[in-house]
Amino acid sequence: TVRRFLEVHGETLEKVVFAVSELEEATYQKLLPLYFPRSLEEEAQSLPYLPADIGNAEGEPVVPERQIRITEKPGVPDDASDEEGLEADLSFIGSHAFARMEGDVDKQRRLILQGQLSEAALQKQHQR
Repeated sequence: TVRRFLEVHGETLEKVVFAVSELEEATYQKLLPLYFPRSLEEEAQSLPYLPADIGNAEGEPVVPERQIRITEKPGVPDDASDEEGLEADLSFIGSHAFARMEGDVDKQRRLILQGQLSEAALQKQHQR
């Protein structure tokens, strides 16, 4: 990641400092020549040891499971066509927890304590 960052923004920095523990220092001493070769010979020796996939343009690892997938119409199946019009099955609307949330829970509890909530609302509150 540091190398990729420096490839893009290196001219704006004078120095990069790695703050590592004594346990990590040996690993860094061994791996730094792979990513920051000091000569062409050192670079040629390091190439076979570098991984094939070194991330995106910024050097960050690319994990497909962690990528955000944004669909054009969230909640609508991919195979749904636009020609369906108003007859489309809209049963998915309001099915998630946030859409079913009714009013302020704290306000409802206060009304219950004050005895001002209807019997139907009391039953619904009890069910929750």
